[in-house]
Amino acid sequence: MRNRMFFAPVGIVLSVLSLAVSAATTNESPILVSGVPGAEVRVVDIQAEAQRLPVEMRDSFLANKDGVQQMVHALFVRRAMAAYARSVGVEDDPQVAAAARIAADKVISDAYLAQFNAKHAPDPKLIEAQIKAHYAANKDSMATPEEVHLAHILVKGKTDAAKQKAEKLLAEAKAGADFAQLAKDNSEDPGSAARGGDLGFIARGRMVPEFEKAGFALTKPGEFAPVVESQFGYHVIKFIERKPAVQKTFEEARPELEKQFTQKALQAAREAEVEKVTSKAKFDEKALEAFLAQYKAK
Repeated sequence: MRNRMFFAPVGIVLSVLSLAVSAATTNESPILVSGVPGAEVRVVDIQAEAQRLPVEMRDSFLANKDGVQQMVHALFVRRAMAAYARSVGVEDDPQVAAAARIAADKVISDAYLAQFNAKHAPDPKLIEAQIKAHYAANKDSMATPEEVHLAHILVKGKTDAAKQKAEKLLAEAKAGADFAQLAKDNSEDPGSAARGGDLGFIARGRMVPEFEKAGFALTKPGEFAPVVESQFGYHVIKFIERKPAVQKTFEEARPELEKQFTQKALQAAREAEVEKVTSKAKFDEKALEAFLAQYKAK
């Protein structure tokens, strides 16, 4: 790996990463890379950067030697460049300073919200009661909808010639011709044509009304609908199979309902908190209008 001089020995890196951060301040966290003033990289930096990864990936990432080394190197390069940029006055640019503050505000406010969410997590017993009541009142809406598995051949156009071609293809299919090959050779729906006309399973509301009505009216595997005209042209539709609507049990619905009602409770708590911390805000409408005028905003 390039610039290996920048890395502490792997054993040291992994051993310090295994320690919980108990330092009272960032500056008490063990240093992994130094040598450039203002650009040292510490254990706490790696742990903080790892928080950007999905939760399920963090432990496996931090157990990967190459991945940790690359992160240490990337952080060091970024920090060294930032240190140099400060030395030549880049951070004195008002927009750069504003962007830095916005970035810092996001990190700090996100961390506060995470702590807030943990502190205000709703009572599990209350959530349980709410989701049971909701399921009982809305059971019928919690079902996997009926779906049909269809294949089709599309002949584009609204001309008599297009209709006659579709009728001819339907007759060939009914006579025993290989439908998949007919679709590959003739269908003008390129996506499904490559799959032999197969559209997979389709729920209601996914297709244009004429196509949906004809497709859902079929009941027997291998059955064909009469040629259907839609805004796209003429369709030859083959029925493959059907999946009936399936009612979700409470246990199947539970994970999504728990998430929904927990988020609803947290959102209410967060909105109250936002109202509290912004209650004394004073917006300068004249200043905003003057700013927008520069850009001829409407």
